[in-house]
Order: sequence, then C-alpha cells, then structure tokens
Amino acid sequence: MSKAINRNFLKFLIVIIAFQDVAAGVAGSIMADIIAAFPDYNPTIVMLVATFPGLIQIVPALFYGKLINVFKKRTLLFIGLTLFMIGGIMPFFVDSLPLIIAFRGLLGLGVGITMPLSVDIISDFFEGKERDFLIGFGTSTIACIGAIFFQLGGGILADMFGWQYGFLTYLFPIWILALTFLFLPEPERRKTPKELGLQKVKIPKLIFGVSFGQILFSALIFGYVTNISVVISGENLGTATQAGMAISVFTFGTLLAGFVFGRIKQLVPVSYIPLAVFLTGLGMMICFLSHSLTMIFVGSIIGGAGMGIGLPGVFARVSEATPKNSGTSYVGFVVAAQGIGGVVGPFLFQIIMDIFNQDIGRFPLLISTVGLFGLAIVWFIFVKVSKPTDPSGSSVSTEITEGDDLPVLTK
Repeated sequence: MSKAINRNFLKFLIVIIAFQDVAAGVAGSIMADIIAAFPDYNPTIVMLVATFPGLIQIVPALFYGKLINVFKKRTLLFIGLTLFMIGGIMPFFVDSLPLIIAFRGLLGLGVGITMPLSVDIISDFFEGKERDFLIGFGTSTIACIGAIFFQLGGGILADMFGWQYGFLTYLFPIWILALTFLFLPEPERRKTPKELGLQKVKIPKLIFGVSFGQILFSALIFGYVTNISVVISGENLGTATQAGMAISVFTFGTLLAGFVFGRIKQLVPVSYIPLAVFLTGLGMMICFLSHSLTMIFVGSIIGGAGMGIGLPGVFARVSEATPKNSGTSYVGFVVAAQGIGGVVGPFLFQIIMDIFNQDIGRFPLLISTVGLFGLAIVWFIFVKVSKPTDPSGSSVSTEITEGDDLPVLTK
C-alpha cells in the first residue's frame, strides 16, 4: 500500500533515530550499584558493562557501507533498534555478569548500525542547509536529549527499585521503532559504480584524514569526562552533586550547539571543524585554570559547544566528501572512529601521565587542552590544503522541494 508523508514529519522521523545514539550511559549512572552487586569481580571487569557497547559499536560501523548494499535501510533500522532494545533490556532479567556484558555488546551492535544510519538517511533525502541543520540537530541536540533521558531515567529507576530496574529505560525507544517502521520511506537505493558501468570509486583520502582526526578528538575528550568531578570534589570547589552537574553542563552546551550547527557551517564553510576543536580546547583550558565552580561551568559549556559543532561537522564533511557515484556511504567510519577514540583515550592519558609522573585531576585537563589546540591547528592546515568538494553534497539520491509530500514505497 502506498502512502504519502509530509516533509516536516519526515524530518521528525529521521532525527528521532538519533535519540538512542549515546544511550549506553545508563550503566555509567548506576555503575557504583553494579560494582556493589558483583563483589567477586574486579571493578575494572564490572565497568565493561559501561564500556563494552562503545567497543562493539565499532564493528558494524566499519562495515556500514557494505551493509547498506546488502539490506534495505528500513530493514537495517529495524535490526539496529531491535538489537538495541533486546541488548538494553535483558540485563534486567539476568544475574550473571558475563551475560550482562554480552547483552551490552548486543546493544553496541545496534548503536553501531543506527548511529551512521541516522546521518546517512538525512543525506538521502535532504541537501544543503536543510541537511546541515538536521545533521547538527540529530547528532548533537536529539542525541544529547536522549543521553540525559537515559542517564536520569536509569538513575531514578535504580534508586527507587534497584539497579537492575535502570535497564528498563531501554523499553522507551519502542515508539521510535514503531513510528519509523510504519511511516519512514525507504530511500532510493544508490547504484554501485559497477551497475552504472563505471570504474570502482576509491575512498577519498580526505575521509581517512577526517576519521583519524575524529579518533584523536574523541580520545582527548576523555581527560575532561573522567577528571572534572575529581577536580571539583578533590579541591572542595563544590559538592558531589555539583561535580556531577559539570558533565551535565557540558552536555547542555553540546545540545545548544546542535541547534546552530547549520548556521555556523554557513559562516565558516571551510574551517568549522577546526573551530569546533579549538572551542573544545578553550573549554578545557578554562576548566584547567579555574579555581571556582562558576568558571568551571563556563569552561564546560564552551567545551560542550565545541563538541556540539565538531561531531555533526565531521559527519557532514564525510558526507560531502563521498563521491556521488560511489554507491555507498562512509559515515560509519566516523562512528567507528568515535568508538576507537573512546577505547584509546584511557591508555593515551595513562602513558602521558606516567611519563610526567602525574596523577588524575588537573593534569589530564592540561593534556586535553594542549592536545586539542594542537589538533585544531593541524586540522586547520588540513582543510586549507584539501581539495574542495561539491557544496551540494554527494550522498543525495532524492531531492525534496518545499511543501512536497513523499511517497512511501510499497511494503
């Protein structure tokens, strides 16, 4: 049966896919309770409940370009969301730590599919300013709203009924699955170079460069996330609650920046990514130098805003750099790079701290500051010497004009 879908409703359906992109944070908010529930295990092993999804999401993300040539995107979305919900909810029903970690890996597989898909579908239906706005709004604003919801919801349920109840928050995305399954149209399939009678298109070097930069960017954020509360609590700058609020302020800055990403990209069409990295580094520097809670919050919101520009910026850059006749998508590389950065970060910081004989607290913030400023300079040089890409984008297979209704393909 064929239906029609309004343009604005299509935008809504696409951006809500990003709601669960960083939902693995539920485990982080109840980690102390989980560690207490498994006293026979080393806390480092127990913490895999929080970190394992980020590691596993790398696998499907790396092969996302292959997956979309095998499966329809609606089918992939259904698979990704289903894996996400099953992997998220099942720890509620089991008492075995290895099984809980395994199910968290299943959740990671789901995120590794839905995260690049949420960006790729935007590029299928929209271009130019609309595409930039939706990428920023989805990957920064909606993803942050989802992160806040899952962290707070999981924490509240855990406090009220017990730590396992926190995992019931993963039932919430069932409405996203239902709405997108019923109403989201299947994008027009991109023809491969072979089908077009063309030579196989090589992956542009720029995509590898941007993805590598994203690994470093994600790794350098680690210094803030794991140390800002240590600085606030350890130096008596605020209470434990206020220490926790710092990361919420950082997330809020990311959320706000998502609204204006499209506008910023218009104002600085070439240098928006190095600008984002610089702002994040500036935020880290303010936090490092500050000895008052107020200024740490100022640094946090500036750093968060930088990240809110940087993440959609990398997705948009990779989408633009993808040749129109490539027949595939490389946004999965960005998701994989983000996951790799999260894995590499702790080891990178530990090596540097060992070299300088330093401990946790302010020094990791200094590492983040220096690293991000250096990365901003290198990235600025990189974008200046790179060949320009088609500003209209390269992954658009369906153009929509204002007021159009879109046909949904027969199911």
